[in-house]
Amino acid sequence: MSRMSELAMEIEQAIEDGELTFQQIADKFNVPLDWVLDVAYQNPEYLSEPDPGDMDGDMASGLASAGWGTDEDYCWENDYCDDY
Repeated sequence: MSRMSELAMEIEQAIEDGELTFQQIADKFNVPLDWVLDVAYQNPEYLSEPDPGDMDGDMASGLASAGWGTDEDYCWENDYCDDY
């Protein structure tokens, strides 16, 4: 097996482990980020899951951290709110 094939397999294993970001994997193997992304694009399931370090996976907390607040911050049409 060629060194490039071994490297691709090691990168794929690092992606599967999910402990490092794509950039950290590139740094670990001293390769360009594009190489890591190429391996990830060959396996689309790697791209569909959020990075655990980016957010906790909860849509409400993601919106809150983006400055959109939470459901409790807004009064919807059928809610009982003091502002209506």
